[in-house]
Amino acid sequence: MSPRFLALAALLSLPALAAEPTATTQAFVFNDPNSRDTVAFMLDAPLEVINGLSNQVKGRVEVKGNKASGKFQVPVKSIKTGNETRDGHLQNDRWLDAAKSPDIIFEFADLALPAALEPGKPLKVQGKGRFTVHGVTREEPVEVTATYFKESAETKNRAAGDLLRVRAKFQIPLEAYGIKRTEALVLKVGETAEVSVDAWGSTQFKL
Repeated sequence: MSPRFLALAALLSLPALAAEPTATTQAFVFNDPNSRDTVAFMLDAPLEVINGLSNQVKGRVEVKGNKASGKFQVPVKSIKTGNETRDGHLQNDRWLDAAKSPDIIFEFADLALPAALEPGKPLKVQGKGRFTVHGVTREEPVEVTATYFKESAETKNRAAGDLLRVRAKFQIPLEAYGIKRTEALVLKVGETAEVSVDAWGSTQFKL
């Protein structure tokens, strides 16, 4: 038997190398049919504090391995301050310009997660995302706490499917987004809006 034949036989007898496992992608859609998600903002100034709230959050987050990507949208016209006249001012072209820029948008890509998602364990993530407000897009730092829930009898009381709760806080510098405070508003409106988000995504929701 030739050495070449023996070498070929030995090669064929080697066990096949196991393929490296491919990271699965988990996709969560944010579109609560019961409108229980909240996006709140506060404008603090010496003479007045303005609070606004929207319960209309739409978006999608994908988690693959130790990276997350996603996009959220909030309609400007859904933000309410408890004063209809003030709501109208908020939507005009000096402020959020709902006619030309109907949505506030936040998006991020390949955000590094410090650990894998584990059911019931909050995961704090610090990074940067792209905000689009008043037609202006900027990168801003953001702090997010994400909590993953595997579907169970208890979680079904909230929604069907595996769930991802996202809570975030960030600041929006008004003038950087082309929002001009007139002289009459300097004492009534602060320079920065404090924004907080509490939203739930599900593997069963649809956009």
